[in-house]
Amino acid sequence: MFRTGLSRLRYRVRTGAAGAVLVLTAVGSLARPPDSVAPVQPASPGPYGRIVSAVEIDPTDSKTLYAGTGNGVFKSTDGGATWVGLGLHKVFVGALARDPSSPSGLYAGTGSGLWKAIGGPGGRTSFHKELEGLFVGALAVDAASPAVVYAGTGGGIFKSADAGKTWTAANRGLTNLFVTSIVLDRGASGVVYASTNGGGVFKSSDGGSSWQAANGGLASSLVLSLAAEPKSPGTLYAQTVEGIFKTRDGGTHWVPINQGLASRFALALAVDPVSPATLYAGTASGIFKSTDAGSSWKPVNAGLTRLFVTALAVDSASPATLYAGTDGGVFKSTDGATSWVELRLPVLPAGPPTVRAAVRPRAPAPPAREARKAEPAAAKAEEKNAEPTSTESAEARSPTAEPAPRRARTTAPCSASAMTRRA
Repeated sequence: MFRTGLSRLRYRVRTGAAGAVLVLTAVGSLARPPDSVAPVQPASPGPYGRIVSAVEIDPTDSKTLYAGTGNGVFKSTDGGATWVGLGLHKVFVGALARDPSSPSGLYAGTGSGLWKAIGGPGGRTSFHKELEGLFVGALAVDAASPAVVYAGTGGGIFKSADAGKTWTAANRGLTNLFVTSIVLDRGASGVVYASTNGGGVFKSSDGGSSWQAANGGLASSLVLSLAAEPKSPGTLYAQTVEGIFKTRDGGTHWVPINQGLASRFALALAVDPVSPATLYAGTASGIFKSTDAGSSWKPVNAGLTRLFVTALAVDSASPATLYAGTDGGVFKSTDGATSWVELRLPVLPAGPPTVRAAVRPRAPAPPAREARKAEPAAAKAEEKNAEPTSTESAEARSPTAEPAPRRARTTAPCSASAMTRRA
């Protein structure tokens, strides 16, 4: 799903020789989030007014969920009644994916790389950074093989076969590298779909080794999100700036399904895992529901006080329960979207984040006669070489804990982004 971390959002579609491109801009000043920050202790629940770009339900425990925001990651273990700040304070988090093979495993895509949360002694959680320098806006974990992870970035698709320890580029056949979403076809092994910001939809039948365009009938090449029907291989839905489209043959042919939609600008789409004919679309005018596989839609916004919806998640254990991320917080429904209530997240204190830098060996001390001259130069060199590495969870911070070592990673330069963001 293509998500943003802006507090106020303005969008437009720019067309040119290369096709249509979505341009998102923030109203007000812009600031890039730091690459590594230490989390803060959560405060009492209170008003919440920032964009929630991603909502992820733990596949092993539906009471546990995560919210990715412009101010880091939040976690709840009681269905959203209470929350704690998990980490990455002051960092924009645009995508989340749970690693079902690890009790604390969580992938978080940010504006400057991918972070993975790993549990440690005493309930401590550390975030380790990979794919540094890339805008990571899409994540997908293979449910059949949890060690296989796909990351969609502003510089293409990267794949890991070892739960994020190493990554390789998987872009052969992609003609557009700004990836907005990735979905796996659960009914067809090795089949993966990716949407792009200006290149339409691509399909891989070999686990990402190669890609082919799958755009027959799409009215727009600017595809914001994809959702696959879990019980019908080859059936999936695509959200574009021209509305929602459906295919039954793996992208060979697409047809529009927009009857009843008040807004065709949709950022979120979810399929009921038990009753696949039930769909939910999050748009700039609220949430719409279909009970006939997209043939018709009706608004379901009772109690939803924020109508710009950026994320949707359906509880697979109880499909009548779903969560919506908006431009002003998280909302929950327990009756199939008939009514909604707001879930209040902790209010984090204002002020600059605390940055933890790596500890590097110092150079031998200079002779006493030259110590005074060498001191300024040594200080500058040390400051230049220091790099942030990891951030620790607020759930069990240890003031004396040493920072975790950096992992080896594969990086690639990010392509020019069509999006301006502010965390």
